[in-house]
Amino acid sequence: MKIVIAPDSYKGAMRAGQVAAAIAEGWRSIRQDDEIVLLPLSDGGEGLCEVLTNGSGGEFVRLDTVDALMRQKSATVGISGDTAVIESAEANGIEHLAATELNPLRATTAGVGMLLKEVLTRYRCRKVIIGIGGSATVDGGAGMLQALGVRFYDRCGRLLPFGIGGGDLINIDRIELDGMLPEISEAEISVACDVTNPLCGDNGSAAVFGPQKGALPDMVTSLDRNLAHFASLLDDDGTCPGDGAAGGLGFALRKVVRAQLCPGAALVMRELKFAEVLKDASLVITGEGCSDNQTVCGKLCSQVAETAGEYGVPVLLLSGALQGDCKELEKLFAGIFSIAVRPSTLDEAIASTGENLYRSAANFARFFTACRNVSPIR
Repeated sequence: MKIVIAPDSYKGAMRAGQVAAAIAEGWRSIRQDDEIVLLPLSDGGEGLCEVLTNGSGGEFVRLDTVDALMRQKSATVGISGDTAVIESAEANGIEHLAATELNPLRATTAGVGMLLKEVLTRYRCRKVIIGIGGSATVDGGAGMLQALGVRFYDRCGRLLPFGIGGGDLINIDRIELDGMLPEISEAEISVACDVTNPLCGDNGSAAVFGPQKGALPDMVTSLDRNLAHFASLLDDDGTCPGDGAAGGLGFALRKVVRAQLCPGAALVMRELKFAEVLKDASLVITGEGCSDNQTVCGKLCSQVAETAGEYGVPVLLLSGALQGDCKELEKLFAGIFSIAVRPSTLDEAIASTGENLYRSAANFARFFTACRNVSPIR
């Protein structure tokens, strides 16, 4: 029998590859002869580079870049043939800043542009996949564009310094795109993006995501005004869905770089040829850290179930926790189960994730074997 193990990460506990390995180990402890295919997945956020690079047999390289405050650092990207995978948070991620350092007026996406330039020029990649979650920036992607050769000038005709942040956008009077890296026009760039917020307005990048990046109310107002000004210089009204992702990085990637914004889970499943892996499969096991009825609203596990359903393959959901009314989950999956075995604190649950995944998978394999061995009732 062929069993496909295709989980998301258990955020805060285990990466998707570790989750898949634990489930596989538990299953094999009972059913050693089954063909097990490990296909750890990602929704386009943390772990995107790992699952796509490992899944394609590529390699990881370290590149020099800068963080959101222009401090030197190194970042990991994946290279597989002429394809590169970048997690933008490796450069402009909020995780690299202390709480006291958060400042979206200053924070820049310049480091993201540096990574993109490197994979296009040094590694000659012609296909790039970028995950843009976890940012500390609200600069509309202006810093990234500077790293790619775009020049910004103020009202006095002075060139603005490299690494501008969200607070500097209002100072831009003229944008020159003719110096942009020529390799950009030759590359196929896809962006894993599940955010549908526009760049500007009450539901825009600054209003919705600015506060979690350190923006106080008056700062949110300034940032939204600045983003609207920046968009107008590029003949855009700032209302396109998805442009507000990563503090407007989605806007610059779509509008200037001409990248294609795609739902993260669907992009990853397409790149890893998930539909082909389903051929001849008897069962799919997926999982995530916490599940509720929001899971069916396009999250990775629901897309796994929907795609497998098209091929008539049942899917089991192993969740770190089931919350609320799960009726919609029950309609989508062949079975939904929490791996928890006893009341525990969050820290205790996280610490026991691997053990609980192993135990749950072994129990399913045992039950699966028992059901197949039962003779039909006459």
